[in-house]
Parts: sequence; structure tokens; C-alpha cells
Amino acid sequence: MSFFLGQILEKMGSIDKDIRFMATHDLANELEKDSFKMDPTYENKIVTKLLALTADSANNVQENVVKCLGLLIRRVKDSQATEIIDTLSKNILEESNKEELVEISGIGLKTIITNLPSEGSSISTLVIKILVPKLLIGIDSEKLKDKNEIKMSCLDILNDLLQKYGSFMVGDLENIQKVVLPKLNATRPAIRKRAILCLANIAFPSPDNLFNSLLDYIIKSIEEAKKPDHISTLIQAIGAICKSSGYRLGKYLPKIMPHVLNYCDCNKFEQNDELRENCLLCFEAIIEKCQKDVTPYLGEIITLCIKYIKFDPNYSDDGDEEGEEGEEEEEMETSADDEDQEEEEEEEDLSDDDDISWKIRRSSCKTLCAIISTRPELLVELYQKVAPVLYNRFKEREENVRLDIFTTFVLLLKQLNKKLANPQAKEVLKQQVPKLVQSISKSLIDKSIRTRVGAIALLKELVMIVPGSLTGQVSQIVNGINLSLSEKNTNSNLKIEALVLLKLLLINEPAQSFQSHTTSLSTHIVKCINDSYYRIASEALRVCQEFVIVFNKIRSSGADCKQVITSLFAANYVQLKAQDIDQEVKEAAISSIGTIITLFGDIIQSELKPCLSILLERLDNELTRVVTVKVLSRIINSSIMIDLSSILPKAIELLSTFLRKNNRVLRQSSLIALNDIVKVCPTLLPSNLLTGILTEVAALINESDLQITHLAFVFIQNLLKQYGDKHQAATLVNEKCIPPTLVLLKSSLLQGVALESLLSLFATIVQLDEPGMKYEQLLTLLFDTAVDIKQPVTRQSFHSISQCIAVITVNTTPAHRKQTIHNLIFNLSSVNEPLVLLSLSCLGEIGRRIDIHENENLQESVYKTFEANNEEIKQVAALCLGDIAVCSLQSYLPFILEQIKNQPKKQYLLLHTLRETIVKLSHTDEGIKTIHPFLQSILPLLFDNCVNEEEGTRNIVAECLGKLSMIEPNDIIPKLVEKIKSPSALERSTIVTSIKFSIMENKEVVDQYLAPNISQFLTLLHDGDLIVKRSALLSLNYIAHNKPNLIRNDLSIYLPILYNNAKIKPELIREVDLGPFKHKVDDGIEIRKTAFECMYTLLDTSIDKIDVAPFIVSLCDGLKDTQYDIKLLCHLMIIRLANSNGAALLENITLLLEPLRVILMTKVNETAVKQQIERNEECIRSALRAVASISRIPNSDSIVKFEEFVKNTIRTTPLASQFNSILSEDTMSNQDSMDTSN
Repeated sequence: MSFFLGQILEKMGSIDKDIRFMATHDLANELEKDSFKMDPTYENKIVTKLLALTADSANNVQENVVKCLGLLIRRVKDSQATEIIDTLSKNILEESNKEELVEISGIGLKTIITNLPSEGSSISTLVIKILVPKLLIGIDSEKLKDKNEIKMSCLDILNDLLQKYGSFMVGDLENIQKVVLPKLNATRPAIRKRAILCLANIAFPSPDNLFNSLLDYIIKSIEEAKKPDHISTLIQAIGAICKSSGYRLGKYLPKIMPHVLNYCDCNKFEQNDELRENCLLCFEAIIEKCQKDVTPYLGEIITLCIKYIKFDPNYSDDGDEEGEEGEEEEEMETSADDEDQEEEEEEEDLSDDDDISWKIRRSSCKTLCAIISTRPELLVELYQKVAPVLYNRFKEREENVRLDIFTTFVLLLKQLNKKLANPQAKEVLKQQVPKLVQSISKSLIDKSIRTRVGAIALLKELVMIVPGSLTGQVSQIVNGINLSLSEKNTNSNLKIEALVLLKLLLINEPAQSFQSHTTSLSTHIVKCINDSYYRIASEALRVCQEFVIVFNKIRSSGADCKQVITSLFAANYVQLKAQDIDQEVKEAAISSIGTIITLFGDIIQSELKPCLSILLERLDNELTRVVTVKVLSRIINSSIMIDLSSILPKAIELLSTFLRKNNRVLRQSSLIALNDIVKVCPTLLPSNLLTGILTEVAALINESDLQITHLAFVFIQNLLKQYGDKHQAATLVNEKCIPPTLVLLKSSLLQGVALESLLSLFATIVQLDEPGMKYEQLLTLLFDTAVDIKQPVTRQSFHSISQCIAVITVNTTPAHRKQTIHNLIFNLSSVNEPLVLLSLSCLGEIGRRIDIHENENLQESVYKTFEANNEEIKQVAALCLGDIAVCSLQSYLPFILEQIKNQPKKQYLLLHTLRETIVKLSHTDEGIKTIHPFLQSILPLLFDNCVNEEEGTRNIVAECLGKLSMIEPNDIIPKLVEKIKSPSALERSTIVTSIKFSIMENKEVVDQYLAPNISQFLTLLHDGDLIVKRSALLSLNYIAHNKPNLIRNDLSIYLPILYNNAKIKPELIREVDLGPFKHKVDDGIEIRKTAFECMYTLLDTSIDKIDVAPFIVSLCDGLKDTQYDIKLLCHLMIIRLANSNGAALLENITLLLEPLRVILMTKVNETAVKQQIERNEECIRSALRAVASISRIPNSDSIVKFEEFVKNTIRTTPLASQFNSILSEDTMSNQDSMDTSN
């Protein structure tokens, strides 16, 4: 290395500039290597020589020198680093006559700052210490009064330094601010601009007192300022400071906003467009960063934006805005060339290089975008006031502004897709659609490609937001699309966008809207299908598919229909048979031609055979088989009954092999296609393939993929229906498919559609009564399967098997059914507990499907099992009796009600029985009619048990009352409301719990009868009894999760109640004397936990109705709680709040920092057990995730206290590695998915 440095040093002194260039270049390359080590003997010489070369006559040598100095600063001793900074600073300050040296020295210092480590280090501290005083001299020195370039260079360097190390320069900030502030009055705009950037970077890390003095100075200056340039600079400074310091500016808005609003619309400075632009940009920053404090001024800001988005003093529009809306559609059809010529002439007349009014209009757009994206509660008002102004400005003559207006309107449209968007806004938009489309129709035929693409992007969003609302405007839009697709040399991106818009229109608008455009559209589609660019061709094929579907709905039998379909088919066929085309085009061609064959196969009959042959080839191709399988299914199900005999045998063979492939989509699609073949054309299924197909299908029957298992059962059922035992289908099913089915029945995962399709399959098998699968044989198999289930056996173990036994029993002959039920009743007296459980489950499942009350000893035998020693048997017996009563209500319900009254020891089980009956009957209209006559007998019994001491009993009663209240709301809801005032706390608790079970029933009934009374039920949130209060909180949480609209408008009432209940109440803490020691018991824990769970739910369903400031105050209470569960829940709320309303969280973040610090610093006692240690570690991890979610909020680094908290509490402690690993996780893994609604 010494030899190398010696050579470099020698070459840097060469008189040949090329040798000097190569020497500095080689040195820079070596310095970039991590392995480079500076030889101490050459260090001083190298630095001295490089500094001398800053004055080199060759620019390329100077560039290399600057690069070397930037890399050297981290490798040399402090003395050499000091020399580098001193020399470069001296060049700037003392060699002011040498402009080139000043410039290269400034670049050198900026390069050094760039190469310094981002974290604070000894070298960066040294650079700051040396450089800052010299820069301040350069900015403020009297000697350099006229040297503006030096001032600008120093401000630039200082700005870089503040941007990178602002938080490490807190001690220097006051001096810097004193020097920089006067530069806001500089005569040269470039100096003022740099001063503004410096002040913004000072504001970010500055302590409160310095920040306050900065704002006081600016506010005082703006009050005293007279010149428009000075005022404009001060307003620009406010905007920059707001962007860097965020919410900290909020408390000054009452002093700032009146001035900014005044100057934005001030007649005195009417001609100063720059001032107006800066006011609007200041509004944008304040709206984004100070969302809470800016609220009182939003109305005025919106009014100003509406005014100035139309501000165009150099263009006179004689017609009013509404006049455009009445223009005739023929204007669309005017020659585009003529219109372009007219526009060019018009623009020539208006040309004015000094016109910057477009900047004002653009700034208005940006401010409106800020309002639209941050104020969802104003959505309806924005559509009513702002939307008409925006679409009337689609005529904007400045293209960049026009595109900004399009972007603003698209942003407004996208707000309607948000979860909590007000539906009224969409209704307002639907009424505006005709005028909106009329306004944008000119842009669709504009000469500018960018304008057309922007207009199409807006229309795409509109079609998706309000599908079906453009029926009357389709012609206008299609004319514009036709123009974009027909022009020669049209931009490919424009064609693709136009095709996408056309596809969306075809999908979302009524077919009749396209009646008059079928010929023109088909012509353009064919042309685009044949385009050489694969993206255009593939998109055109997708459009063709949707067009054919629409065309089928409006098809006629004339020659026009045949001509359109023939031309489309021909274009598709060319792409289908082509081998050397893009995969995307291949798949689109297969799908499109499949739709044509499915809907119009009768018209292209003569062309079908070669086309089907190609489809068979594509089915055998690994790259195209998935899409071809789906197309084959569509063709098979065609109402035209396409003749597929030429390809189906081979296709079926291929499909059967696909069932064993790893590709799940392929397996699923193949199974669906085979099922379609069996249903539509079973005669074409070769009998010799049946064994292989059923072998593959049997392999798909397992618990790992219940969706495919469901499809397998459906296929087997349809196969048996079509074939019976023809081709030994039933025998093969019995041999291949029944064994894996019986294995699946043992799984606790079997449920949903898979279970339903299996039950349907068993019903079909029993009805067919084929050899090997007769009722008795199936029954034996099912009972044997039940016996094989591993102990211990629960009712869930027999859930699937009992339903299968019930289904085959219901579908068998009456004689078999009677014998089976008799045997099941007999089994109830067995000592074999699993057999009793299974028999009870079977009787219940049979009883809820058919009336079996006439079977001898049924009621007595089931009721006797209520006395069993096994609790599981008792529970199943209760459910069994309830299920039997479903179809035998007249016989069983009086008995159940009588027993509830007279058998207090069995009351809990009998109430379970009643609940089962009510729940099952309330799900169907027929069931509701059946139970209606018994309501007056049931209700008194339920009301009597509202005061039961057992919480489980009261919950059952509450569910029954909730279900029944929706059957007879006129009668029952008033009775429930009346019970709210009951003197019994237990009764009040039961009544408020009942509404949980009401709200999930018939929506119309809930809205009509329950909604008006919700507030009366929730008055129990104020109840003094803890049981009642917790029940009310649980009900509120359940409503917030499932039917938030019932309470959203009253959250201002309920949230303070939640906040109050989330606090630790000393009066609820009691001391229990345990002899040797005393123990404190907190009776308010469950209340607090339920309150926080409700707050968590409301963050998900009603965040737009929550004032975040008091919410965060309550979160602080939770973080300080003694319970780990509550702390963890608060961490989840912080994460959810950070994801959904990060800006509001940042405004109040300082309140959370101390409680979070306490949690992160908590250490358990040395005597703590393992469980306590693990819980504390879990709590710390959870808190770190919450901090990580805050750090991901945009501009969170502008909150000085938060950054200090992260640095001091996490980054410089053992928690740093854990925090970094959490930060590196995928953001999605940090999103919470906790459900606390139950």
C-alpha cells in the first residue's frame, strides 16, 4: 500500500493533467474498497496534495479530488480531517474572487457531509464543531455582504448538515436560527429559498422554546410585512416548517391562518400570483400535517380552492360553466383535425410567457387532494361542492393542470371504495354522471395522448365505482374509444387503456347500451387482436370475450350477427393456432374463442372441428392446460349443445391425469370439467376410463383440501345418478371412494360445503339402493367407523357421522327407518358411553329432519339420559331432545316447558333443549310459523329465569329472548324495554345481553323495531351493578363489531362511558385477609378489559367517528394498567391506529411515550416464576411492535420526542436487536386480526 500511495502522490504532482486525472481516479477507487488502509506516513502528504489540487485547472481532476476528500474524511486522523474542513472553508470564505475554487470547495464539503456516517460519531461531531461557525460567518459576515454566491453556498452546506445531523446539533440551533432568520428579508429570492429550507430543518429537531421563538418571529413579521415578496417568503416558510415539524405548528394556527386566508384572497395583491400560489401550498401542508387543528378553517380553504382552480385571467370564457353541459352529442363527432387546428389558433392568441396563473390552479388541485385524502367525513360535501367544479374544469387549457384535475377527481372517486365511506356520496355522484361524462367527452378526442389517457383512467375508476350508472352515456364514451383505437400511429399505452375501459363498460353496463355500436366495436376489436404488440393483442382478446357475452344478449338472427361473429372468430383463430406468440396472448385467445364457441357455436359450425382439435392440443400443453380446462367446461355447458365427440374421449383421459398434478387450480378445474361431462354428456365418458378416474378422485378425498373434497363428492353423486351400476359405477365407487370417505368422517375438520355434499351423496346412494351400497351395509360401515374413533369421545367426534346416519335413515324405506330408530332408542340404555353419545346424536339429527315422535319410548328414553353421570351425555341429550322437538313441536314443546317449571335440577339442560329448538326453527320461515303459536307459553318461562343465579343459564335465556324478539318484535321488544328498569340486576343483565342475539337476525326487522330502542338498552352502561355494566359493555362491543350502524351516530355518548370504565377505580379494589398476608382483589378488571375490547372494535368499524385525542388519553390509562392482557390490547390498538389514522396518532404521540418507556424498562423480580418472566417478555415484545408500527407512519421521524424515545429507550439498549428484527418483518405480519366481538 505504501508503494501505491507513493506512486499516486508522485503522479498527482505531474504537469500532465491526464496523469493527474488517472492518479486521483485510482486513489478514489482504492478508497472505496473496505480493505483499504491508509499508511500514516503518507496520510498528511496525500491530504495536502489533494487540497492543493482543488485549484487544479482541469475540471475532471477537481471532480476526482472532491470524491477522494469525501471518502478520506472517515479514514484519516482528526488533525487531517480538521485540515480538510479548514482548507475547504477557507477557500469559500477567503478566496471569494475565485468563483471556480469557491464552487468546487462547496461541492467538496457537501460530498464530505454525504459520506459521513448517518449516526452520530466522533468524526461527524468534529465536522459539525469545525464547520458550523465558519458557515455562519459565510452567511452573516459583513465582509461578504455582496457575495451572494458564497452565502448561497454556505446555506446549502448548512442545510445538508441540518438535514443529516439536526438532532445532534441542538446546541448550535439557536445561533444558526439567529443568523438564518434575517435572510428571509434578503433581496435575492435564491437566498430566501435556501433560508426557508434551513429554518424547516431547524424546526424539526429544535426544542419547544426555540421552536416557539421561531414561530413568534415569523408571525410577528407577517403581521408587520408590507411587501408582497416578503409576505410570500414568510408564508412559504410556514409551509416548509409545517412539513418538517408536523403537528407542532397546530397550536399556532389561530394566529397564522387569518393572515394566510386574507393574503390568499387579498385585493391589494391581486396581481401577485406567486403569493397566492404559496398560500395555497401552505394550506396543503397544514391540512396534511395539522389535521385536527385545521378543521375550523376547512370551509374557507375549500371555498378558496374552488375559486382559484378556475383562476385564469388571461382566458375569457363567455359561456358559463353550466352552458357546456347542454352541448349536443354531435360535437363529439366533429372532425378531430379541425378541432385541433382551432385549439392551436386559440392557444397562439393567448400565448404569454409571463402567465403563471396555471401554478395557482395546480396548487388549488394539490390542496383539494390533501383535503380529499385526509377528511373522509367531508365526502358528501366534497361531492356536492367540489365535484361539479372539478368536472367543469376538464376544459382546462394547460395540459399539466388538466391532468392534475383528472388526478384530483380520481382521488375523490377512490374515497368511495373506503370501508367507512358515506353511501350518500355515491348517490350524489350518480346524479352527476351525465354532466361529468359530457364534460370529459372532449378530452377523449383531444389531440394530446396524455390527456386522453388521463380521461380514460378517470372513466375506468368511475365505471368501477358506480357500475350500471353510465347507461345513457355509453355512446359518448364509445365514440371516444373508437377514435383512440382507429387512429394510425396511436400510442400503444393509449390503445391498451382504451381497451381496458371498453372491457369495464362491457362488464358493468347493460347490453342494450351497445346496440348501435356492435359493428364499429367489432371492427376495432378485430384490428387490435391482429396488432403486433402482444399487450394490445391480449387485452383485445379479453375485450372480445366480454363483447361476445354482451353481443349474445342483444343478438339477432340477421346477416349482421353472422358477419360480426365470423370476423371475431377468424381473428381469434389466427391467434389460437399461432405457435410463436406470447403466453398471455395464447391464454387470452383460448379463453376468448371458448366464449365464442359456447355462445355462437351454431353460427360457426363449419369452423368448429379444426378449432376443437387445436384446443385439444392446448389441453395437452403444460403451459396452456389450466385455461383450456376452464374453456372446455364452458363449452360443455353451452345451451347450443356443441358436438364434442371428436375430442372428448382424449380430453377425458387427459383430465383424469390432471387430477394427480400438484397444481391445485388445475386439479380443481379438471374435477369441475369431469363433473360437467357427467352431467351434460355422460354417454361420451368411456367406460374403460372409469376405474382410473375414480381412483384419482378417491385420492382427492381428504381433510387437507375440503373444497376439492367437496367437488369430488359432487362428481361421485352425479356419476351415480347418471350411471347407477352401469359400467359397474356403483361397485367402483364402493370400492374406491367409500374407504377414504369413512376415514375423512373421523376428522374433526370435516364441515361446511364438504360435509353438505357428502350428506347429499349418501342420500343419493341410499335412494339408488345398488348392491354393495345398500342401507344396511352403509349403516354398519358408519357405526364401525364411529367405533374406530380414538378415545376420549366427545359430541364433536360424532358430529359428521351422526349426520350421515341421519341422512341415510331419512332416505331409506319406512321399515328400515323404524327399525333403526328403535335400535338407537334401545342403545340409550347401554353402559357403553360412546354408543349412547352416538345414538343420541343420531336421534337428534333424524328428529330435526323428520317427525319421529310416534316411535315408542323415544321421549322417555332420551329424557332419562339427562340423569347420566357423564356430563357430555347430558349435554348431547339436551340437544337431542331439542332437535327432535323441531319437527314434533306440538308433542314435545309442552313437555319441555312443563319440565323446565317442575324440574329445577334439570332446568339448565332443559333450557339448552329449548334454545336448540328455538334456534333451529328461527332460521326458516316455516319454522317461525310453527313456533309462533307457542310464544305466549315460552315467554313467561324465560322471563322467570332471567333472575337465575347461574350466568350460563341467564345467557341461554338471553339467546332465546333475542331470537324470539325478532319473530314477534311488536310484542316482545316493548316487554324487553320495560324490563330494563327491573329492580333485579340479574334480570337487567339478561335483558341487555339478549340484544346481542337479536341483531344478527332479519335486517329489516332489526332496523325497524330494534334500532330505535338500542339507546334505551344501552342506558344500562350507566348501571351501578358490575354484572349489568359488563353485560351492557359486551353487548355494545358485539353491536360495534356486527352492526356498527346502530350506534355510530351516538358514539359521542358511548365513547366517554368507555373511557370512564377503562380507568382503574380505587373503590372497586378490596383487600382480602388471608391470614399470614393480605391480598388485594380488583373487581373492576373485567369491566376495564371489556371496555378496551370495545374500543379496539370501534377502531376497526367506526374510526371516522372517533376523536383520537381523548381516545389516546384512555390508551395511556390502559398502558399504565396492572393487567398484562389490557396492556397487550392497548398495544394492538396503537398498531391499528397507526395503520388507519397515523397522522392523528402522531399529533398525540407524546402522551404515549412515558407509559411505553415504563413497559419497555420493566424488569421482573429475581424471585419471579417462569410464567411471570415469559409474560413480561411478551409484553415488551408487544410494546416494541407498537413502537415499530408508529415508526412506519410517514413523517414519524419529524416528532423529535418520539425519535429521542426510540434512540434512548430502544436503540442504545439491549432491545435494539429485537426491535430491528420486528422492523424487518413484512408490514402485513404486523397488522392485527384479533376479534373481540364475542
